Amino acid sequence: MCSILGLSPAAFAATVDSVNEDNLSVPPVEGKTLVYTDTEGTASFGWIDPVNDFGNVGLGIAVYNEPFTAQNTYDFAGCIMAQPDRQLQAAPNNLNCQAPPDSGKRFKLKTTETNAPIDLVLDVSADDSDKLYRVIGKFSNLTDGTNSVDGDLNAFRFETGFGVGNAFTPSSADDGLSFGFADATTKLTIGDLGKSPGGLFGGSKVEGLPFFSTTVSAFVESVATSLDQDTTETDGAMPAPYANLFGDWRTLSAVPTGWFIDHDGNPANDSILLAWDNGTADTVEESGWQTFKKVFSPIVLVDTNGDDTPDTLADRWDPNSINFDPALAVDVLPLVDTLGEEDPDNNVPDAISLEQSTAAALYDGTFNVLIDGKAVTIDLFDQWVNKPVTVIDSTNSSLYATWFPDEGEDGLYQLASDSSWITLDEMNSLINNNADLERVAGYVQGPVEDLANVNINTTISVADTSSWPTCTSDGVDTNCTFTLRVTGLNDVVDVPEIPITPVEEEPTDPEVTASSSGGGTIFGCSAGAPGSPFDPVLPGMVLMALGGLWARKRLSNT
Repeated sequence: MCSILGLSPAAFAATVDSVNEDNLSVPPVEGKTLVYTDTEGTASFGWIDPVNDFGNVGLGIAVYNEPFTAQNTYDFAGCIMAQPDRQLQAAPNNLNCQAPPDSGKRFKLKTTETNAPIDLVLDVSADDSDKLYRVIGKFSNLTDGTNSVDGDLNAFRFETGFGVGNAFTPSSADDGLSFGFADATTKLTIGDLGKSPGGLFGGSKVEGLPFFSTTVSAFVESVATSLDQDTTETDGAMPAPYANLFGDWRTLSAVPTGWFIDHDGNPANDSILLAWDNGTADTVEESGWQTFKKVFSPIVLVDTNGDDTPDTLADRWDPNSINFDPALAVDVLPLVDTLGEEDPDNNVPDAISLEQSTAAALYDGTFNVLIDGKAVTIDLFDQWVNKPVTVIDSTNSSLYATWFPDEGEDGLYQLASDSSWITLDEMNSLINNNADLERVAGYVQGPVEDLANVNINTTISVADTSSWPTCTSDGVDTNCTFTLRVTGLNDVVDVPEIPITPVEEEPTDPEVTASSSGGGTIFGCSAGAPGSPFDPVLPGMVLMALGGLWARKRLSNT
């Protein structure tokens, strides 16, 4: 533990400055910011996507000290989120923590090992003001699909502490580091602690109307940790909307395949889910390609102008109704406001309901789907396989190229002229420089990836750092670190051992041994190690020792 004598005056609170890079792969390795179990890169149980929504490569996670107030009540000093660096964009007031929906705020953390911890380390400077930070992320299950539970998870855990891997020490009560609390008995999360993306369950302002359920698929904290300042763990029960269809939280390699429509013919943009492969009759009752039909209520009124007074019937958004109004339908938020995400207490009736059916029964060649305010007619289900995304030469409507999403790492176009392959970026360049080339919408198959993802929210409070074991000081400034540990859980699976950091053999040359003595880690106090901060207590200790020797000498001479 660091002596308070080594801290700068009045250093009894803290500011989170940045993400510590010492246990991260910088620069990224094969497109991943690996999170290691130590500072030597011995092993890794997860990684962060380093590419932000603007296509820029960084760590994939950052700290922004941008004060804001959430829910008109809670004052935050900043946030820990993805790395969009919106303040670097051209528009003014591009704040990161308060960025609008669909702005890439969530850092994307991937776990690759069941029950294995991922340690995110934050740099802190001690000061005189307690602070609260919001944590905004997405946690993805990329664990081994061949393990005893087929890669399934059913819970996750946050912990605060110090150090990484085998050197991790949990934070203790009232040590100046904890999760945030809304009151004495309720942790503060700003949104659900964890939930499946709203475009699949519950709807959201970002993703619009839901596909599988109008109810949010939200994780609930375990009673065992609800009052724990330094541990937050969900209760091990999968949310019903997800579990009723798919069981436990599936790993990416085991999520079902979906049929999507690429409505603008641009694979760079999100495609719209139309159906999913629900397996065979031997394994599930409703087998084969399944879908959900959105039924827009002809009697429920929704609020379109924000005055809390319902004024417009929901069927004005129904692309298969004679009452369909494209001018209204371009904005689905009035409908979303009636569903689980925005109306968790069911204060108003749902504007839509969902009816499950086979894809072949619903998509008969006449059924319309609402996409960006338009009534888009979906082709006959059996024809989707023959209508891929293409690019044509508009001068004669001839085929120029066909998109193959499974080719290469991220999909490739095949040119009709010579069957050669080009990347999406290369095709975009050709289209931008040739006005005769035209994108054509089509249908693509691929994994329903968001079934492996959970949006996570928590808050962290930093206060008095004087008892933290990771602080160093030069007598003026005190710098510390703390760790946010994230773990995907399934208690049926054994907890893996964290590999021990290899120890280099001691050199046999005495001179080398003497010159390399000392040591310590970046996560602990240091005194006298090469490059360590100067400790102002040491000169006093030396003077005291010299004084003692002088006194002994006088006594021996009397």
